[in-house]
Amino acid sequence: MPQIIRYSKWPCLAISVAVLLLLRAEASLAQDDTLRHAIVVRNVNLRLQPNSAQPPIRLLRPPDEVELREDSLTNGYYAVRTEDDEDGWVWGKNVQIDTAETTGPGLMPAGSAGAGVADHIDESWEKPAPNHSTFSSQGKTCGATGDGGDRETNLRKNRTDTPPPYHNVTFAAIAQLPYPHGPKHRHDWSQSQLAEIERFEGVAVQVVGYLAALKPQTGGSGESTNCHWTGAAQVDWHLALVGTLGQGESESVVIETTPRIRRKHSAWTTGTIGPWVDQDTLVRISGWLMLDPEHRNHLNKYRATLWEIHPITKIEVWRDGSWVDLDD
Repeated sequence: MPQIIRYSKWPCLAISVAVLLLLRAEASLAQDDTLRHAIVVRNVNLRLQPNSAQPPIRLLRPPDEVELREDSLTNGYYAVRTEDDEDGWVWGKNVQIDTAETTGPGLMPAGSAGAGVADHIDESWEKPAPNHSTFSSQGKTCGATGDGGDRETNLRKNRTDTPPPYHNVTFAAIAQLPYPHGPKHRHDWSQSQLAEIERFEGVAVQVVGYLAALKPQTGGSGESTNCHWTGAAQVDWHLALVGTLGQGESESVVIETTPRIRRKHSAWTTGTIGPWVDQDTLVRISGWLMLDPEHRNHLNKYRATLWEIHPITKIEVWRDGSWVDLDD
């Protein structure tokens, strides 16, 4: 009679359990590897629970970094892990999601970085010549080049033509774009200096950042680009765009709205734009890339570069996981 060999089910079960535990461990490690990071931008308490009912564990200060244990908010709090491996909760408005991390709903807006965003200005991109526009206010008319000064620069500031499709670029692509050192007015520049900026000037760009300042140019005797008018509806509005929350004007790219463009955008007011200044609200700015040689004395004080987005043709704000046009 042949011998019947019986195999115990217990070794197989033990192997199955071991494999299951191994898979769970690997999944846990994979999850740890994909944890998103956040930077503390305002003093915030680390708490045991997502509420303020109990005393805080300790205070976190900028620029402390934490890992998000969950992507979503609970009662306005993020579940986090500190650099000292402390688990807790922090108030979501006091931390900034690291936009270098992988995109997630409500976390990193499209156009901040990554695929589809150029890290340089390509000199082959279309650069249409600016149109000639006039602007009338209080019975007076200001021509395309203003009333003197740097007329070629004024013409570019005062353009109102509709841009071709915008080129989505990183903040650094503009902030680090080189330019020659030349006189205050471009009509005094050499042909080689002009040729250098012509490689990039006039490209329609789109860039994401934070607003650090809003300054309607109503003071003094006005600017030649707007015929030295000084009314709030007659002047350019100087805004400072920075790439990282908390940076100041000295690290900014100047972006400007003009009265000729604003008359087509009734929602563009200091009341709607002002609340975004010095806030952890991402904005997306679209417009024409232009070099303004007049303000070299502002470098490292009110700007980091002479390159500007001027004029702005579109303003958007990141809300609830998508870009919202200010006009809407």
